[in-house]
Amino acid sequence: MTPLIAEDQTILLWAVVLAIVAVAILLEQRFKWAATLSSTMLVIIFGFILSNIGLIPHSSPVFSSMTSVVLVCSIPLLLFKADVKEIFRDSGKLVILFHVAAVGTLVGALVLFLIFGKVVTNADYLLVLYAGGQVGGTVNMVAMKSIFGVPDDVMGATSVVGNMSVALLILETRLIGNSKWMRRQLPHPHIDEMEKSVDMEALKREGKTLSAAFWGGKEVSLKDIAKCLALTFVIVGVSKTIASAVVAQQPPELIKQLFGSEYLILSIITVALATIFKKQMREINGAMELGNIGILCWFSTIGISGNLLTILQTGIWALIFHQLISWINMAVTFFGAKLLKCNWEEVAIANQATVGGPTTAAPMAVALGWNKLVIPALLVGLWGYVIGSYVGIAFANVIGMTSVL
Repeated sequence: MTPLIAEDQTILLWAVVLAIVAVAILLEQRFKWAATLSSTMLVIIFGFILSNIGLIPHSSPVFSSMTSVVLVCSIPLLLFKADVKEIFRDSGKLVILFHVAAVGTLVGALVLFLIFGKVVTNADYLLVLYAGGQVGGTVNMVAMKSIFGVPDDVMGATSVVGNMSVALLILETRLIGNSKWMRRQLPHPHIDEMEKSVDMEALKREGKTLSAAFWGGKEVSLKDIAKCLALTFVIVGVSKTIASAVVAQQPPELIKQLFGSEYLILSIITVALATIFKKQMREINGAMELGNIGILCWFSTIGISGNLLTILQTGIWALIFHQLISWINMAVTFFGAKLLKCNWEEVAIANQATVGGPTTAAPMAVALGWNKLVIPALLVGLWGYVIGSYVGIAFANVIGMTSVL
C-alpha cells in the first residue's frame, strides 16, 4: 500500500508526529484511562494505527532523525537535575538487580530453547539474538548475527516485532505496578512520592489526572529555553565528537563499547554538570518538558515502524519468544527484589533496562514520574550494551551453536 504521505514529505510527517504527541498528552492529562495507558503507550498505538492504515510510511529519514538527533538531544534535557550523589543514595541496589534481570533473560532463553528448540524453525537463531539483545540492545543483536550467522529474514523479524513487544511490556509494567497485589508485595516509594506531591482529592474534583498535576504549568522564560537548547546541543556535539574519535582509534572492544557510545558520554557529561553545578542547573526551567516531548516523538516512531502484515507473516514466533523471555525476566527480577529488599520501581526499571535498553528504560521512568530513577535507568541500560554480547555468547555455547567467524 502506498502511503498517503510519502517518506520524503518532511514537514507533513513532522506535523503528524507532533500532532500524535499533542493528542496523547491532552488525553493523558484529561482522562483516567489514557493516564493508565500513559502518553508513551498512546503515541506508540497512534503511530502504529496511522502507518498501518496507509496515512504515513513505516520508515522515513524523518523517523531516522528521531533517533539520531531528537532522542540524543532529549536525554541531556532529562538529566539536567541528576545529581549523582542523590542517585547513588536513592538507588544503590538497582545495579545489582539489573544483573539479576540479566540472569532472568538467560534463564528465559534456555527454558524456551528446551521447550521449542526442536519444534519451531530457527528457534536457536531467534533465542541467541534475544539472549544478547534482551540484556543489551540492538548492537548486541547485530553482534550475535555476525558471530553465529543468523539469517537475514530472522534478524528482520526480530527487528520488526522487538519494538512493538517493548511497547507492550511498558503497558504491562504500568498495569502490574497499579495493581493492589503488587503494591502489597513490594514497597513503592517513587509511586508514593509522586502521589503525595499532588492533591489527589482536588484532582478528582477538577477532573484531572496525576499526569496533569505533574506536568502542570511552570514559569519558563525565554532565557530558560535558550539555555536548554544551547547546553543540550553543545553536550551532544562534544559527545559525538569524542565517541567518533574513540572508535576511529580501533581500541579494544570493551573500550569501544564504553567510550565509543555517545549515549554514555553525554550521560557522563550531563551528570557531571548536574552534580558540580547543581544550583545553576536546577535553576534552568523547562528542560524536563522539552526532553519529554522529544522522547514522545521518538516513541511514536516505535509504533510507526510496526508493519502488521510483516508481524503476522514472519514475526509471530519472534513476538512470542520476546514476550515470554520478558515475563520470565520479570519473575526472576521480582524474586530477586524480595531477597534484596528492593522496591517495585527498581524491578520495573531493571526489567525494562535489560529488555528494552537505556533508550526505553529512561523514558519509561520519566513517563511514570520516577525522576530519581531516570539516570540510573540510563546507566544500567548502557551497561547492558557492554555485557549483552557475552551473555548471548554464553547462551550459544550452552545450546551448542558454533561461530561462523
